[in-house]
Amino acid sequence: MADAWKVFKCPACSMCHGRKSSGHNCPHCGQRVNEKTPVVDHAANPAELRMKVLMANTPSELRESLVSRLDLSETLFDSSSNFSPSKGLSVLRKSLDEDGKFTIDAVKLSFKLQGYEEEVSNFLEMAEAQGTILRLAEGIWQFLE
Repeated sequence: MADAWKVFKCPACSMCHGRKSSGHNCPHCGQRVNEKTPVVDHAANPAELRMKVLMANTPSELRESLVSRLDLSETLFDSSSNFSPSKGLSVLRKSLDEDGKFTIDAVKLSFKLQGYEEEVSNFLEMAEAQGTILRLAEGIWQFLE
């Protein structure tokens, strides 16, 4: 757990945030965070860190309610079959050649294999607009992330 994420509690504003190490400013109030800043929890990955920071910043009297609502929302919304930008990026990475480039045909095939064939055009437009991919020629892009 050497590279574990840490949940810091700012001594100035009492808000929690996550980082891998000290030596930065609190994102809430700007107070300098150093080695003496309390670490209230650890996380193994960014997703776990996000949940731990969320819980640490939730008032104790509301935590139980929040946990039950989050559990309920997970059972109501099965994200495994729904398209999302992160799933699109994952599928896109599978389409890359050894130079980090991909063609429209490779992306269409990868998206089709995952059941997202209707999403290709919108996803590529969004990724290009956000600077995640760069159009090199007609139907050829470079992955920049």
